Amino acid sequence: MLGLARESALRFRQQFLGRTMAVLWEQKTEEEVWSGLTDNYIRVFTKSSHRLENRLVEARITDWRNGGLWGELRTGKPLSALRL
Repeated sequence: MLGLARESALRFRQQFLGRTMAVLWEQKTEEEVWSGLTDNYIRVFTKSSHRLENRLVEARITDWRNGGLWGELRTGKPLSALRL
């Protein structure tokens, strides 16, 4: 059952590869690696030297690895400057 659940989760996430999605960036997980969530609760990571915390910024989803999707920020495309 666990194998089936992992396979199903991978197929679900793979459908977003190549798409641009709004991500609410939450925290820096490593040096210049940020973690955030899409509106459908998919974990996304990106590398950026900019402060992204509590900002809703679009990212183009490019890869699947380490339990989440990786995206490239759409520079100059902030959707808002939320302060939660």
